[in-house]
Amino acid sequence: MVEAYAGIDVAYAKRKRLPIIVCTHRDGKLEPPPLRSLPAPPVGKGNAQILDQPAVAGFAEAVAEYLRSVEVAFGVGIKRIAIDAPSDPKGFGIKRRQCEIALDLKRISCITTPSASEFSNICKRATEHLARGGAESRMPGANQLWMLVGFALFERLRKDWECMEVFPQAIVAALNASQIHKSKSAGFAAQLKAISLQTGWPSLLIVRSLAEIGFGSSHDRLDAYMAAWVASLEDSEREPIGVPPNDVIWGPRMCSLAATEIHA
Repeated sequence: MVEAYAGIDVAYAKRKRLPIIVCTHRDGKLEPPPLRSLPAPPVGKGNAQILDQPAVAGFAEAVAEYLRSVEVAFGVGIKRIAIDAPSDPKGFGIKRRQCEIALDLKRISCITTPSASEFSNICKRATEHLARGGAESRMPGANQLWMLVGFALFERLRKDWECMEVFPQAIVAALNASQIHKSKSAGFAAQLKAISLQTGWPSLLIVRSLAEIGFGSSHDRLDAYMAAWVASLEDSEREPIGVPPNDVIWGPRMCSLAATEIHA
């Protein structure tokens, strides 16, 4: 069976399909099949529903079922999944996870992952806010609640596949393509070109190359594709940012990749 690699850009916004890309090596390229030709992946339900643990667990189970359907449809076996989300809460009594401290040293900013007890307080405040009639769009802790969806995905998908944590900003920094933010057309084009030089795909640097490979915005699909690329790398081609095995973000080890290209 052909080995495949998946990348997931975690999202749970209302009516938003989870951005997932699956790739295989073909003729020296890392190519994604047209996932939009299949039934769509699960859809998010919004921040308020993140407070419903069974609903989030059900979402993670639906993602596993979707990945199984992709394997069957394209005759592949997913070897590794890279997920753009924290894999676990930070430990009790520490300010930052070791991987986040390592990102700080690289001058790559990221949101601090709360501890389990801090998440409990965040959920309590959000629940009380909604009970008072507060708007879902103004829920406290919204920029951290989404991480709970990432935890659920890691917990479920680890049962069937090898999973690793990635961070798109760290990937594009390693590719030297982070000078212009991807929200600007020049920044997006720079990131697409940088990843294409590594993977050989797409051969023509046009945004519509991303159109059929998955769901979400072009930015989402590019992030998921970059995640799948890191998942596809051999151990010697990946750099641990943090402390393996449980407090680490994985990125490309560019010196190793350059050496591979020279001797190819």
